[in-house]
Amino acid sequence: MNTLILNKATRKIGANQTPREYLDFFVSGKSLQTILNIETADYITLLGWRTNQDYDRHVLDVFRLKEKSQIDSGRVMIYVCPECGDIDCGAITAIIKDFGDRIIWSDFGYETNYGGLTETYDQIEPIEFDRASYFSAFSKV
Repeated sequence: MNTLILNKATRKIGANQTPREYLDFFVSGKSLQTILNIETADYITLLGWRTNQDYDRHVLDVFRLKEKSQIDSGRVMIYVCPECGDIDCGAITAIIKDFGDRIIWSDFGYETNYGGLTETYDQIEPIEFDRASYFSAFSKV
């Protein structure tokens, strides 16, 4: 099983881009961006940079499987636009399921609100986490 840790990260910026510090996903010591092969793309997580505490709580509760995803497909936004964090700009999404003793992230893909799931990352195997350590990672946020 994999471990999940949330580590501080900083967005690499260019001209007219907003600097962002956020919490990134590390799966068994490796950035999820590297696993998904999107480390050169301009995406960040929704964790650690927003100022709306109610929205932050909702995002955490989606990952904790206490609330449903905010997007129509029911998939969970893993990485989003670093300017607005909105699905309309496109997001890397996944399905998150609870299997009792383990949590599995699977079916990674690129999605927009207006076009649905337009790209799948079929080469990425489902990522399995021990339930206790998974929820422990989100309790530290």
